[in-house]
Amino acid sequence: MRGKKIDTEFLTNFISQCIEKSFITPDQMIVVAQNEINEIEKIIKQAEDLKIRRGKLLDVVCHFKKPIKNNKEEIKILSLFQISYPHICKFICDQLKEKPKTKDQLTSADFSEYDINFCIKQLSEHKVINKSGHLYLRGEMYNDYVKCIS
Repeated sequence: MRGKKIDTEFLTNFISQCIEKSFITPDQMIVVAQNEINEIEKIIKQAEDLKIRRGKLLDVVCHFKKPIKNNKEEIKILSLFQISYPHICKFICDQLKEKPKTKDQLTSADFSEYDINFCIKQLSEHKVINKSGHLYLRGEMYNDYVKCIS
């Protein structure tokens, strides 16, 4: 203990507590201190064991947690934000919500035929809609796109 400062306030309080419990001699106080040290070491060992268990439990949580979308899916979704005229595309998607439609059924007096054709082309390229014969229907990215524009 040479060169190490002693916490005199702690020492005074410890001696006072020992005297209150009828431990008067230095040997008795050493036994009390040693017993408390042993209890603290047990608690520290338990904490270390719990820390190891915690790490293993975190592994379990990571293993069973729902997988996060991979980067390829995120890139696909990001590409949907590049589609021009989202208000016209939303109109087209809303039309296809219930059932497939022909190109004539997708027209509107509010939008030019050129804009409708352009948006159909974009939505087809991004797999938001598909064409089957003369009908347009929802594609594999339809739900993702509708979430983006809603």
